[in-house]
Amino acid sequence: MPDEILAAVSNPAHRTGQRVSPGFPPAIYSDEVDFLKTAALRKSIYARERGRCFYCLRKLTPQTRCLDHVVPQSEFGGNSCRNLVACCLKCNSQKGDSSALDCFRRLYRERRLSDAELAERLRALDALAAGKLRPRLAPAGNPLPRSCRPRLLPVAS
Repeated sequence: MPDEILAAVSNPAHRTGQRVSPGFPPAIYSDEVDFLKTAALRKSIYARERGRCFYCLRKLTPQTRCLDHVVPQSEFGGNSCRNLVACCLKCNSQKGDSSALDCFRRLYRERRLSDAELAERLRALDALAAGKLRPRLAPAGNPLPRSCRPRLLPVAS
């Protein structure tokens, strides 16, 4: 039985119901993409939160921001964009291995979130779990070195 479960999890055809060619790369927003792997992917998570902590809505600075697993790694949470959020160091350390719901409850009890903010955070958590809060990826830069790029001439008016 464990072999059957492992085969079902590792075979992409079982997840989509369709045959997938072995050379087909996973979509950038699939659960297989590790958003901790590159700086560009990590920055896209920070940008998605618009400079605010996902939990307490405090403004983030480069010194106070970090990424947090909504479902902790100790509970087998992955590094997909659906499980990573930008948050402040205080919320990250206080959340620890607890759930996001427990974190929201604590923030509400401490009066760091209002009724409206709590409701909005819970909607954001639902949207994140449903895959509706996708980070925007920055377009790739110009691959040509500056010396090889064609010069742009001024437009005559």
